[in-house]
Formats: sequence, structure tokens, C-alpha cells
Amino acid sequence: MPNPRLIVRVQTKNLRAEVWVNGVPVTMLLPGEADAPVGVPVNEFAVMGGNVVGVLLHAAPRASAAGEPWASDEEAAGYTGPASLSVRVAQYGPAESVARGNPPALATIEWQGLAAPAPVMMERRANAEFGYGPWAWQSAQRYESLDRVLRSRAFDYLAYLHGLLAAGRVAEFVEVNRLRLEEITRAAYGVPAEPLRRTLMQALEQRVASEDWSLLPLDPREIDMRLVGGGRMIECLRTNRHHALEYVRKESPETFFLPAMIGVLGDSWQVLR
Repeated sequence: MPNPRLIVRVQTKNLRAEVWVNGVPVTMLLPGEADAPVGVPVNEFAVMGGNVVGVLLHAAPRASAAGEPWASDEEAAGYTGPASLSVRVAQYGPAESVARGNPPALATIEWQGLAAPAPVMMERRANAEFGYGPWAWQSAQRYESLDRVLRSRAFDYLAYLHGLLAAGRVAEFVEVNRLRLEEITRAAYGVPAEPLRRTLMQALEQRVASEDWSLLPLDPREIDMRLVGGGRMIECLRTNRHHALEYVRKESPETFFLPAMIGVLGDSWQVLR
């Protein structure tokens, strides 16, 4: 039977807002993207017991510096005016509609102010009644900082993942993601992993075979990394906040991305989220 869904419902006006759960960024919302409420399921980031849900107001354009002032950035000039935020965290039953359901709130955040290039984190504790996890990332190697050596090691593993895709070795790439796929389906939501695995395989095979799709190259200068999950995972993005592993479509704004939060379990690198 499907598990209850822990959902962070967010509505913003004229606000850059990055949602975090237990030290892991789960979505970035730009002005205009959450004028109507957006429901973000976060089962795969929730843990047994108390959870910390946070929203980073005015998050900076570069993810690795999300919490740092960015007044000198070119995007700051247009980021002004009244802004607001409304967040409601609740646990929904498997068949309960997020649009119509109204379960008791586990935590709420309300804010009104002015858009400004000065990030502020607002956090609340939410005690989920369902025991999510434990997750593999909770026992991954913890790092205090992302120094040059660690970044190099992480980039090498990211390059390995990119190489599988570039070579069309789809089955191997999907197998490398086996732990992540299992945790974000069966363990998190109580649904079988195979449908998602099959869908991912088909989507990648279609893009490999199509002349309209191309995998973006992996230029170290365009890759942005940051420690998340209490230092146990490294999120791999690009300097424009897109995902590091991303396909683009010819003459179209459409993209197809593959999240990559990686970490070290035992003595080997793994895709953890």
C-alpha cells in the first residue's frame, strides 16, 4: 500500500525561494513560478522523528552561494518590490488530493516583505506521524567542507556518470542509479521501483537515438557543487542552477535532466538522490 505523502505546499509572490528539508534542497522557485500554490512531495528527504523544513528567501543565483548576499549580481537589479511567502507542511493520505485535501498542518511559514538580494533562511520543525527512512545518505561519509581534493573526486565520479550517458550505455547508467530509484519509490512512497526504472530507461534510449536531443558537455568551469544533507551528499548542478546531467532539444527550450546528489558509502561513490 502506498505510504502517506509529506508535502510542502508553497505559494509566493515576486520571490526567489529555495525549499529545504533536513538540510537538503528540494526545489528552487523563481518569481512567478508559485503564484498559485505548488505542492512538493518530500518523502525521500523526510526522516523518522522531527524534520526541519526551511525556505531560503531571496536565494542567490549560484547554488553554491545560495545563502550569500548577491547585490553585485546582474540579476539583482530587477529583483525588487513587495514579496510574500506562504508555506504549509502536511501529511496526505495515499488517495487524498493535495488540491482539495486539508489535513492538519505540521508546520507553517508566513512572510511578507521586500524582494532584496540578501538571503534569509526561515525554518520550522515538522513531526511526521509516519516513519520515513532510514536512508542510505544518512550513513554516507560526512565532509566538513568541499575542498579542492573532494571536489576533484566528486567531479571524477560525475564525469563517469556523464560518460555512460555520452556512450549510450543506458542500462549501466540506470543500474548505477539503482539505490536512488529504490529509495525514491518503494522506500519513500510505497510504490514499485520497476515502473520508474522502465520509464527512465525508455526516456534515455529515446534521447540517445534521437538527433534532436544532445547531452550537454561537462565543462568543469560550468559545474557548481555544494555539500547538502549535513555534509553527506554533494549536489551537482551547473552555474545557471540547471542540473549537471542535462539533455537539450534542438531549436526548443525543452530539456531533460537527471538529478545527481552523490556521496560516499563505505569506500565507493553512489548516486544517493
